[in-house]
Amino acid sequence: MGPIAYALIVILVLFGYVIFLHIQLSRKNVFIETTVKRLSGIEKSRSLEEMITFLREIQKLSQYSSLFQDKFQDESVTEFIAGNSNENRTYMHYTRREEDARSIINNGFRFTDSFYKTALPVTNDKLDLTIKHNSRKYFGDYLIVISIDAEIVKKYSAAIEKAGIKEYCFENILTESPPQKNGNSDFTFQLAPQFIKGYVNHITGEIVKNPAFNPGYNSPAFLKNIELLRAG
Repeated sequence: MGPIAYALIVILVLFGYVIFLHIQLSRKNVFIETTVKRLSGIEKSRSLEEMITFLREIQKLSQYSSLFQDKFQDESVTEFIAGNSNENRTYMHYTRREEDARSIINNGFRFTDSFYKTALPVTNDKLDLTIKHNSRKYFGDYLIVISIDAEIVKKYSAAIEKAGIKEYCFENILTESPPQKNGNSDFTFQLAPQFIKGYVNHITGEIVKNPAFNPGYNSPAFLKNIELLRAG
């Protein structure tokens, strides 16, 4: 091997190593930026237990590789999540266990007081969608998609306003079961399962659809819930 060929090989090896270091640095910078944003206030609504779990996750090296394994950007996934978001109000919620995701499909989405503590509004803006995903994805591999027809939102928002109820929003009404008080005397709501579009494993890209999904679902129980909340 001549000196020129040898020099070319060395240059190629060094060039490859520089690219490798650049990729590693970029991965760490993205991870650090996401983590700082979350710890600076994005996740204030999370419980202490959930935050402790998140901090433990930071210690796992698998988080670095998951930045590349994540299938969230696949067209089939983003279309399932954000499709029809112009006609519907769409939200995403993360959970760790698949059995919990299945339970939400079968029984509906349960929440206390405010729906927006764990549910993020979804738009067709891919950048906005990606930022929101990066801020929540470490809370679970399973992304629940909730979608409610805009006409249902409009109808029950108007009904709530007419009833003079200022403490609650439309999502507090759309439940088959009457609101219940928990041990802390806070109301617990369970959004009807018909508004659950399904869930996505954002690591594998697997999509599970809810066969009962109906974003325009309208139940007589919804108006009864307004009367219950108005009565206190």
